[in-house]
Amino acid sequence: CTNPIGATGLIRLAEAVLQVTGKAGARQVEGAKLALSHAMGGVDQFNGVTIVGSNL
Repeated sequence: CTNPIGATGLIRLAEAVLQVTGKAGARQVEGAKLALSHAMGGVDQFNGVTIVGSNL
């Protein structure tokens, strides 16, 4: 089993963007205007936090 470093973080970021733009389909959180995504890879070697919003 492998986990490509970075790919899972990009998936989380893409989902955050879909949520704040209202395009997440069945997963949509109603009224979502702000989202935070976090990714960690390696042995706590790589970390990333991104905040996206529809009205910032």
